[in-house]
Amino acid sequence: MAVSSGLRWAFGALLAGWLGGAPVAVGQDVGSSKPKPRPTTTVKKPLAPAPGKAPTKAKVAQKKPPPPPPPPPKDTRHDSFRFELTYGTNSSFFGRTQPQRYPFVSGEATYTSKYGVWGSVVSYNLFDTPSFVDEADLAVGWDGDLSKTVDASLSYSHFLFADDSPLVKSSVNNSLDGYVGWDWGYVYSRLNAAYLFGDSNDFFLVLDNSRYFELPHVLTPNDYVSIEPRVSMMAGTQHFVETSIEQQVQRGNNGKGKGKTTTVTTVVETPMTRFRVLNYELRVPVTYSLGMVSVQAAWRYSIPVNLLPDDVSHARSYFTTSVALYL
Repeated sequence: MAVSSGLRWAFGALLAGWLGGAPVAVGQDVGSSKPKPRPTTTVKKPLAPAPGKAPTKAKVAQKKPPPPPPPPPKDTRHDSFRFELTYGTNSSFFGRTQPQRYPFVSGEATYTSKYGVWGSVVSYNLFDTPSFVDEADLAVGWDGDLSKTVDASLSYSHFLFADDSPLVKSSVNNSLDGYVGWDWGYVYSRLNAAYLFGDSNDFFLVLDNSRYFELPHVLTPNDYVSIEPRVSMMAGTQHFVETSIEQQVQRGNNGKGKGKTTTVTTVVETPMTRFRVLNYELRVPVTYSLGMVSVQAAWRYSIPVNLLPDDVSHARSYFTTSVALYL
């Protein structure tokens, strides 16, 4: 009986070990062991995508920007100088001239800025006079284009003369001048206006009509000849003629300018001093140009009309030749 009870106890213990889990270690009290940790649930992380190129969106065609506007044309204008020497067979002023013919030489220097503003100095020496410089002109002005076919000018001039100058122009000290020109294809037309003031005051209008012709490669590949015939009609007053006649008599330059007289002519206002046509003129200049040098020969025929009683001006030809250097 003792043996069978011992076997039953051993069999029960073995069965309890199978059903209860791990066996208890020797010397360890039952119930004193640490509780088993609770099983943890592992949260699966999403798998990272395989390395590779990210998906790309379809490209949208972009409109090309308009091309930039062309750059403005370069300003080719520049400052310039002109020096000119001239010989003339006689001088006239708005169709009027002195009784005696006075050939002359003149020298001119002109500076022109790239903006069209210019200044000039001109000196005249008359033959058969005691003075070395008989006239000097100082002028300043502006020339420019208002459009492709229209140009304009505005200037002021001051005139200086020798004390015994025989020139008709010597009665004038100042001049305001301006013009507007129009190239209408076949002919270039220009209307000039001038106001003279000093010892006498006068106003003039001059209508010019001209045509420019050019013949290139005359003697060399770089030269040319230009011809610009011009027809003019002048209208205005002629107080300057009255004043000049008085001055020449007082200076003893009446007639041929050789004698002296104390006679003074008193001039009264007449219809002839009113605004009228004064002169018709034809001018034909021919210019040869090569590089910075040009040579010109010009013929001019002048027909004065509506003369004052003491005015000895008459129709005559004038010839001038000049050489100019441009820098």
